[in-house]
Amino acid sequence: MVPVSREYRALARTLRPGFDVRPRRSWVARVAGWVVRHLPELVLILLVVRAWQAASDRIGPLWTEMVAVGLVAVLVGWPRSRRWLLALAGCMVTRARLRAAFAELRLSRRTGRLPFTVAVVPTAVGERVWLVCPVGVSAEDLADESDRLRAACFARDVRITRDRRFSALVVVDVIRRDTLAAHTRITSPLAGWDGHA
Repeated sequence: MVPVSREYRALARTLRPGFDVRPRRSWVARVAGWVVRHLPELVLILLVVRAWQAASDRIGPLWTEMVAVGLVAVLVGWPRSRRWLLALAGCMVTRARLRAAFAELRLSRRTGRLPFTVAVVPTAVGERVWLVCPVGVSAEDLADESDRLRAACFARDVRITRDRRFSALVVVDVIRRDTLAAHTRITSPLAGWDGHA
């Protein structure tokens, strides 16, 4: 078995045929794929619409609007809920940007199948994404493009690790902030000293 260098793997991805050669899927399959990809957003929208309808039926539309404005103000104003909302938004953005980057970088099968996102969860430093890679895509392929994935996710760093047991399962850690970084600058009392007594 001969190890393949990063340059050869990148060349092989570049020479792959484009997505125009993939087999045509029926419109039902395309709609089902779109629904599966956007399931969290669709569930969130349906929950908000259903809660709005239930509140309007019980307390009326005017009071529903007032309660909604108050609830949004509390959620945005309270630091803990604001962090939770930002983490949720970060997970959605990361999932969408990774999918777009995979398509652009041709990290896919010849037929155009991209790695499947199993889960995206917030962490203390960013997000953690679990992927199942299709045949023809490996963790090493993703690691070769980590600099471009980092740029696509607007992140400080992207770390890619392969599962020890199942090599098709890949964990992508998107690092957005450094929790150990200093938040305040400490000035030295020697800063104004010129060295002469």
